[in-house]
Order: sequence, then C-alpha cells, then structure tokens
Amino acid sequence: MSRNRLAFMCVPLVVAGVALASSPDTALADPPAAPQAESPETTAKMSEAFSVLHAVNQTSTEFSKMAEKRAKSDLVKDYAKSMAAANAKADEKLLRIGKQKGLKVGPLDTKNPISKSLMDRMKAEKVMLNSLEGDAFDKSYMTLVTNTQQSVIRLLEKQKTNAKDDEVKQYLGELIGIVQGRLDKSQDVMAKIYGDNV
Repeated sequence: MSRNRLAFMCVPLVVAGVALASSPDTALADPPAAPQAESPETTAKMSEAFSVLHAVNQTSTEFSKMAEKRAKSDLVKDYAKSMAAANAKADEKLLRIGKQKGLKVGPLDTKNPISKSLMDRMKAEKVMLNSLEGDAFDKSYMTLVTNTQQSVIRLLEKQKTNAKDDEVKQYLGELIGIVQGRLDKSQDVMAKIYGDNV
C-alpha cells in the first residue's frame, strides 16, 4: 500500500481538533463558576466529550509542532505555528471550564472502545506523519487538519444540543465558530498550495 493511500486512510481522527484552538486574538469569555444542575448521565457524557477534546488538543499541538519544523511550505509552517500556540491556550481554557463545571477531564479510557479507537488512530497518524517528507508531509498534515476540524465541529454540535448548562452551551457554540474559522483557514492554505489538486 503506498504511503499516500495509507496517509489518506489514516487521516481523519474520529474527533480531533487542531482547530479547537482559539487564535491568540480571539478570546472566549470564561463562564461563571456557578454550574446549573446536570443529570449524572449528562455530566458523564460531557466529561467524556471534554476528555476527547483535551486529547485532541494535546495531539493537535504535538502534530502542529512537528509540522512547524518539518513542513516544506512556509504557509504550512506558519499555520502550524499558530495552531501549536493556540491549541495549548485552548486546552488550558477547556480544562478550566471543565473544572468549573465539575467535569472529570482526563486521559481517555483505554477500556472504552471509542476512546481506544481514537487513541489508536492518533498513534497511527503520528507514525504516518513521521514517515513523510516534503510536499507529501504538507498535504497529509493539512488534510488531517481539515478532516479533524470537520469531525470536531460535528462533536461540538452534538454536545451543544445535549448540554443543559447554558454557559456550557455558550462555550461550545463559541468553539464551533472558532473551529469553523480554523477550517476556513486550513482550506484556504490548501487551496493556495495545491489549487484544484486537493
């Protein structure tokens, strides 16, 4: 199987988020600390979603730092640099809001088949990116970013619909807007580099 086929088979994270990062100039208001009552089931699901977003932020930061060093295109390097910084900042905010709302945000549960699948995919994507150079690396990284952002938007929309806490809903809505902006930017970078060959 060629590296390019492997790259595009492994590219989409189930729910990943290079795009979860807010740009340094886009600040999200912290919700007040007083949480509204959530059912235990809703709290558990939201804790799981925040844990997934946390794992995605960490992996996205790692991949972006890798791309900042290894990308061939200056456009990709610049994009990756902004993502690495913004993802770290976004993850801090995610953890802070999770704590304020009494959510258990931590490592993914290896016993959960969905979490295990996500971890396996992230490991495979790291191996794949490490095996590529030049244009192949750039295109695979940017494709991964784009697919990840689309997956994250779907996750955020679902969680926003299920959330009972108004402040969590507002935060998730703001994240959807940020991720959509990042998706637009990543698609713009890909179009500038590859034109119609994307």
